[in-house]
Amino acid sequence: MAPTLVIYIGRALVGLVIILTAVGCQPSDLTAKAKPATAQSIAPQPSDVSGLQRCSGSGDVEAVLRDEKSNNPGAYDLNATEWEQWKNRGAFDAYFAVYGRTASDCESLSVSGTGAPSGGLVAALIVRFKTEAIAARTYGTNSTLFGFGPKDIAFIRLVGGSITTGDGTGLGPRSVIGSGTAAGSTYYFAFWQNKVFDSYLGAYDVASVDAQGMANDVNKRIR
Repeated sequence: MAPTLVIYIGRALVGLVIILTAVGCQPSDLTAKAKPATAQSIAPQPSDVSGLQRCSGSGDVEAVLRDEKSNNPGAYDLNATEWEQWKNRGAFDAYFAVYGRTASDCESLSVSGTGAPSGGLVAALIVRFKTEAIAARTYGTNSTLFGFGPKDIAFIRLVGGSITTGDGTGLGPRSVIGSGTAAGSTYYFAFWQNKVFDSYLGAYDVASVDAQGMANDVNKRIR
């Protein structure tokens, strides 16, 4: 074989190896890309709340507000105003999740309900912000939305319950959890900021260890 032809074939093989190597290093178009987390995907899921059923009052913040506008104008005026304030600060996605042990527990939050579930209730609000810095700043302002806010921890202090803040909660440095008992009922609240999310979870007549497990499940889904 002529030397020139040998050189040409050698160069061609080297070029082919380089091409194949480059192709092999490229991410496959078939590789599944993880979808960005949303407030709804972060919120408590049925698998987190064993023994509880999802209440119809659950939904994204806009849907909840539309329902309130029709059925509870007083609550709507307050919550819509607060949500506008949160959006002005950088919030753009929020989801309200409610689970009750029975249908009557779910009904307790409606306009015609008593406001006091008899079998157990869990309510959570997950809010997503444009940046982590905004989420951290909003967490520090102790703002209120859909009734979640500093008054819940103040209530735990009032009834002589226990309060843990910071890394001791297991939810991160910007976090607080509280649990207590009043009039024979147990209460649990957790508020924390992780990445671009501010999360709020409250439980009524649910064992604190179970409520803490729900909060942990929510926190693990934040990425």
